[in-house]
Amino acid sequence: MMQKYLNPKKNLTLYLVMFKYFSLIVLLTSVFIFSCKKDGDDISPSISISSPFNNQQLNGFDTLIVRGTITDNKNIKYVSVVLRNQNNINVLPIVSFEPNSPSFNLNTAYFFNDIHMPSGEYHFKISASDGENITNKFITIYYGEVAKERTGVFFYDNNGSSTSIYSLTGTNATLFKTLPGDFIGGAANSFNQQLLSVGSLSGNLTAVDVTFGDVLWEINNSSSSTPFFMHTFFNSKEIYVSLRNGEIRAYDGNGNPKFLAQAQPSFYGEEGLIHTNLFFSEQKAIGNNDRRLVLYWTASGALVQQITLFEDVLGLYSLNTNKIVLLANDKSTGNAKIQIYDIQANAKSTPFSLAASPIDDVEEISSGVYLIAQNGNLVLVNANSFSTLPYLSGVNATKIKYEVFANELYVINGNTITVYDFSSKTIKGTYSHTSTVLDLVFLFNK
Repeated sequence: MMQKYLNPKKNLTLYLVMFKYFSLIVLLTSVFIFSCKKDGDDISPSISISSPFNNQQLNGFDTLIVRGTITDNKNIKYVSVVLRNQNNINVLPIVSFEPNSPSFNLNTAYFFNDIHMPSGEYHFKISASDGENITNKFITIYYGEVAKERTGVFFYDNNGSSTSIYSLTGTNATLFKTLPGDFIGGAANSFNQQLLSVGSLSGNLTAVDVTFGDVLWEINNSSSSTPFFMHTFFNSKEIYVSLRNGEIRAYDGNGNPKFLAQAQPSFYGEEGLIHTNLFFSEQKAIGNNDRRLVLYWTASGALVQQITLFEDVLGLYSLNTNKIVLLANDKSTGNAKIQIYDIQANAKSTPFSLAASPIDDVEEISSGVYLIAQNGNLVLVNANSFSTLPYLSGVNATKIKYEVFANELYVINGNTITVYDFSSKTIKGTYSHTSTVLDLVFLFNK
């Protein structure tokens, strides 16, 4: 079979024709790109800011006027103003405009109305766009947070079928809210501006708005014959409750679950402490007086370690990264004890002795310094110097509460609340209630 070959002249002609068309395509593409570039906009908007000035100092609840001039050779489509922290996270709302003009006079109020915003260095980011180009202007400011201050003192009583919350002002009390059911503990969530009440056999876990007295959320008590909630304590922005079924739960200010751990079998939680990334739980056996100190990871609720207790703990406190303080009554003698728990060693020690009588209540005054109510006296216990010091003699107390900002000590004995200046120990006021005062909490502005 005869093979056919292309004619070399025809082959060359074909290549020349293809090259001609390729060159034409390249030329037309270049003309198109050049035309587009010629018609486009490569000039960015210009931003000039007169307020705030760089490194300006501002404080909580200030209103700042952000003022400046923004221009563009064609049209400004979008302008935004936002405050960011040092992690480049927006901390206050974005203020935005759509000028649709070549110039824009920026003149807007910016409100520093976040009461929880901490002191520190922040950056205003002012942005302008013409649809194709964006210009960003950054201005550093320094912010001083809103000072923390006490806004209320509240106490709780119970008549067997309902719990009442009262507002205490000086030596006068006003009924604030009444809730159905019994009572084991209360708390104030200052971050969310809520008062909390926890029952046991019949009372719910209830959050009440401090401004209007409305019930914001509840966790129902599902018990029929045995206690449902066994213990409660508050930490930062979360309320912790221990259930008889062994669950230890935490809820945030919206009633959302934030933590869940399970006590040891046939145990339930009592005193609790959040320390670094650990949750410490004193646990009591159902049906006998066996007790344990059990540690969990706060992130997962998983068990870390545990140790047997021979004491009934009234208070758990952080001492340093590796040690916590237990103030307790010995299970056998009933006498007061202070113990130091070493986390790494999972071991307890008794650094010094306390007077041979039970502790009725305990309150932390400062790191390593505690006030205990014991045998009709108030005694300072110092875990830093391994010492005790009489504070007030002849003062019976069922509960004691220390408020550091006003430097006041509230001593509750039955139906009487006595307020002392902590430094001078002088009485600032006394209030006598119609029934036993079961708990007292302090509310702050944040």
